[in-house]
Amino acid sequence: MGPPLIDEPTTEPAKEGNALPAETFAGELFPLPLSPFERYMIADDSNDYPMAFVLTVILKGRLQRDVFQQSVLFALKRHPLLMSRISQVRSHGWCWLPVVEPTPQIVWDDRGSPLKPPDRERIDLAQQIGLRIWVNWNPHESHLVFQFHHACTDGLGGVQFIGDLLASYGQRTALPGDECPELEPIQIHRLLTRATFSTVEPATLTKKHSCPVMLAKRLIKLVCRQPVPLATARTRKSKGTFLEFPATISRVIERPLLQQLKVFAASHGVSLNDLYLLGMFQTIREWNRRYGSGHDDQWLRIGMPTSLRTPDHDQMPAANVVSYMFLTRLAKACGRPLELLADIHRQTSAIVNESQGRFVATGLKYVTKFPRFLWCLLRFNRCFTSVILSNVGDIRRQFTARFPLKQGRCVVGNVTLEALTGAVPIRRNTRLSTSMGTYAGKLYINLHCDPQSFTREQAEEISDLFVDCLKQQLFVNTTAERRTA
Repeated sequence: MGPPLIDEPTTEPAKEGNALPAETFAGELFPLPLSPFERYMIADDSNDYPMAFVLTVILKGRLQRDVFQQSVLFALKRHPLLMSRISQVRSHGWCWLPVVEPTPQIVWDDRGSPLKPPDRERIDLAQQIGLRIWVNWNPHESHLVFQFHHACTDGLGGVQFIGDLLASYGQRTALPGDECPELEPIQIHRLLTRATFSTVEPATLTKKHSCPVMLAKRLIKLVCRQPVPLATARTRKSKGTFLEFPATISRVIERPLLQQLKVFAASHGVSLNDLYLLGMFQTIREWNRRYGSGHDDQWLRIGMPTSLRTPDHDQMPAANVVSYMFLTRLAKACGRPLELLADIHRQTSAIVNESQGRFVATGLKYVTKFPRFLWCLLRFNRCFTSVILSNVGDIRRQFTARFPLKQGRCVVGNVTLEALTGAVPIRRNTRLSTSMGTYAGKLYINLHCDPQSFTREQAEEISDLFVDCLKQQLFVNTTAERRTA
């Protein structure tokens, strides 16, 4: 989305109803000014690389269409940003305004046809609400694809919305006497705190690590350590089918292997997420060796979304309360996996203990004050991050709704939740994003590959490579540390 959206008002009416007056919706909440991260998401939006992400849900059983559509409308009322559009309001700037009778796009298909999003996948928030839904259904199983604009919500908020939708559906379809899902209360006014984070500095931070100093140091490192993008195999003119929307490839790590990874992580005093990061560094290095220059003196960078939610955000509707941390390492560091793993753990621990994610949020607060500069900066043809890796952990714990369980799976009235996977947006020269989460004892991995850089066959290859790199961690030993790459 270009500069006009940031600096100039739109004169076209919304396609999906008119904006409600502020006093008729949630008191004085609206018009609600955009937060810095929301402005950043809109500035980085484009037709080729839309700032929208996808969550896919698999349900076992016969989904009741009318009840599902009623549940969508019910869930929207609990999450105002997903039933709002953006508009310029005098004396307030660009703001969220709720839409009267929002009608999200819900496409039903019983033939398994390819998904065909309009507008090349991009959602124009000046004209539409930030939610689309596709349902591929049959009497035994349904696949639901939700597309969210990233300015409306982050992944955790998207999962929260889906959980509320499923809980409403479960309550409507449960048989008499059956245990029903339970919905947690929502406090809409908490949206006012979505860009407000704790001002109390952790004890580990000192004056020498004050925000301006840290911002300057991190900016210098980000600029000087130019990462290489993931090599595009298409330069070899290899043939293959194109990736279709949502351009994702999924893999599943079964319970036995996942348990082995947990044991390995515990024995080395690191987290599972540290292992995932190590596996991704090794994947980037090996892939670039196969299809690019693959020099060991090149910088590799993984962008990791981090939630900035605090107790002040409890019971808040879906919103974008996320920041990013960047892990940058030389490719040759992958030749000493245990040393790299320990180094990764030191940095990720600092992210948690020192609230480092707030530094990126603070930086955006300053940069978004100059929208034209931000828009131009984001259009530079350079690689900011080699790969994005997002780990949401246990999917069930991200629901604010509570569900009865059967063999570790959520019972949703007359259907059962079999799986929920996601795909983080990609931007120019960040050609791969990976989203991970556990559910019912399994690890689900979704790789979102740039369709302009990978064919389906190549996307399958890099997906298998990442899984292989995770498995290889189980065979890492001190002898391997003495070897060079």
